Amino acid sequence: MESPWINGDFVFNMSDNLMFEKGEKNYIDAVGVNEINTIGNLYFLDIYLERENSVEFHYHPNASELTYCIEGEVEIGFINPSENEWESFLLTPGDVISIPQGFWHYAVATKDNTHLLAAHDTDNLQTMFGSDILRLSPKQLMADTYCLDEQKLEEVLDPIDDTVIIGPPSDCERKSEEVSKEVRMERPRLMEQQGFEMLSASLENDSEKTGRSKEDEGEEKQSVSYGGTVVKEMNVCESCMKKFSR
Repeated sequence: MESPWINGDFVFNMSDNLMFEKGEKNYIDAVGVNEINTIGNLYFLDIYLERENSVEFHYHPNASELTYCIEGEVEIGFINPSENEWESFLLTPGDVISIPQGFWHYAVATKDNTHLLAAHDTDNLQTMFGSDILRLSPKQLMADTYCLDEQKLEEVLDPIDDTVIIGPPSDCERKSEEVSKEVRMERPRLMEQQGFEMLSASLENDSEKTGRSKEDEGEEKQSVSYGGTVVKEMNVCESCMKKFSR
């Protein structure tokens, strides 16, 4: 006669089942029926993220999700099909969010050492990742369906050559490009500031010359502070001053 009691495995260390690793501080451990055969209708993901790292866009066709923030801070967002709009939520330690089955969602850490525990109501989780949708879908069909330039679409999606899971990928060069962009944006501001300083110096020299001639007449001029540069008080149009004080 079969025992009425449940037999099998009861204890498992999730760190023994690494699902995905981007680095020593960005990784996901998992446990399901293959790790504990007595788990019932559950599947856990133990997620560790550093700031600005994210679990990429994805959905679960066979499970709802409940994600609990243990440490750090995370923004979790999804498309709510009931409202047909994007919604996002900021979770801090102790917060939990419900993500219904099939919702297209993602999670990005907004602080270092973010730790999440995601529970799913299945013992064998299925996940469709956005990177797989983008890299495996025929580009010609995508271009035709959405009226896009196929060549440009190919160029944009070409770097996605594998499932991402935790993004951005380690070899992503976008951050350096963003730094270059910031430098390019900063240059005009520096040039404008330099131009203002040159104008201030020129006006100051002119003022000093005028001041010297008026000092002979016993007149005194008071210095004023403007835009971080000290100039002599003089009659300058307000629109000119506004232009160079931006």
